[in-house]
Amino acid sequence: MTLHDAARKLLEEHKVQGVLGYRKGSLPFRTRPYLFRDPCEIEELVFTPFCGLNLARYLLFLPQGIERVAIVAKGCDGRACVALVRENRLRRENLLILGVPCPGMVDTRKLAEWEGLKEHEVTLRGGEIVVRGVAYPLASFLDASCRRCRYRSPLVYDILVEGGEVPSLPQEDTLRELRSLPEEKRWEFFRKELSRCIRCYACRNACPMCYCKECFAESHKPSFLHPSPTLRDNFVFHIGRAMHLAGRCVECGACERACPLGIPIATMFLAVSDTVREHFAFEAGVDVTAPAPFVTYREDDPNAFIR
Repeated sequence: MTLHDAARKLLEEHKVQGVLGYRKGSLPFRTRPYLFRDPCEIEELVFTPFCGLNLARYLLFLPQGIERVAIVAKGCDGRACVALVRENRLRRENLLILGVPCPGMVDTRKLAEWEGLKEHEVTLRGGEIVVRGVAYPLASFLDASCRRCRYRSPLVYDILVEGGEVPSLPQEDTLRELRSLPEEKRWEFFRKELSRCIRCYACRNACPMCYCKECFAESHKPSFLHPSPTLRDNFVFHIGRAMHLAGRCVECGACERACPLGIPIATMFLAVSDTVREHFAFEAGVDVTAPAPFVTYREDDPNAFIR
């Protein structure tokens, strides 16, 4: 069953009140989230290598009257849905997951090298991307989060649509090179990158797991940060967020993709996720029944990492 057929059928049979998916954006190579409520609108539903937004973020802001919703979910969206269900932000019975195998999302910044490039001049062909008639390996154009993706299709879904195999891609170890550097060089890397941060909070606003009604970054009683984006306060904000997302980050890269300055913000979260995976054998958004690492007590826990 195709994505269009599945979404239209769900609306026509009134199994859901809306389908949260993607619609063509107003700019080239852009899509935007859209809540489809009428089966007649489904023709405008798209799923392309430019659908990088994590739609699970928008499940937290549905309008009134939507009791049950379907979501078009690639691997990272699916993980975010599972994580939000685990944290009781969503009720599983009110959520229908339309799983879509993901070919990987194209980094639109890399297409900016071609001046005046039009959408019809870019096509996908298996594991290649064709730009103005010239074929390139798709992997070289993928977003950083897709090059390190662990689960390209959702692990939890109700309907799996758009059948067919997605091209296999080597998984990059983003942290290997950084970890090989001495401590002083790693510090210099983060100092250089975070000194560019203007603290626009686009990274936080794009994250499906940042849903606090009041963020510590904007708290006044007490106040943790100065409004000006100083290096010190930038570190406090990003490290604070990394700690808040420990055991919760689904590695979707929404934060990094949203950054207007292209700062590799997700590096911090990947490092924390690796630590959680190593010491607690836990990955966020993979299994809705797995015990959370920081709120679970076991008498046989050796706590070897503490010693």
